[in-house]
Amino acid sequence: MTADLEKREKQEVSSTAAEQMSHSGPAYSPDVDIYASDDEVVFAVDLPGVAKGDVSIQVDETNTLIIKAKNSHKEPSNNVLKQYQIGDYYRAFQISDDYDKDKVSATLENGLLEITVPKKEAAKPKKIEIKA
Repeated sequence: MTADLEKREKQEVSSTAAEQMSHSGPAYSPDVDIYASDDEVVFAVDLPGVAKGDVSIQVDETNTLIIKAKNSHKEPSNNVLKQYQIGDYYRAFQISDDYDKDKVSATLENGLLEITVPKKEAAKPKKIEIKA
């Protein structure tokens, strides 16, 4: 089954949602693709202009996955045409208790952050053998 998804416009995050951002400039909600399997869920987050050391990922006590990123790209002062906004990023997702928040891993390469959240062993599907 395929879903027809439209590219969404860049949305600015409200100051209350991003209250823990490190500066008062604009913060945006980055585009995210989510992939799920029997063993894990992967969040592919679009973070152009963000360096590896400028990303913070945490899972809090309410199982909220929080992604904060500081955009290190400096906007040139001599713009002739400007079609995108530069700012930091903030996004949060609620994850179920079926996932192991202690084993979350992440990679950042070429502006793509991939966060992998594995399922707990008890929550993984089990194959039942049929006996004759």
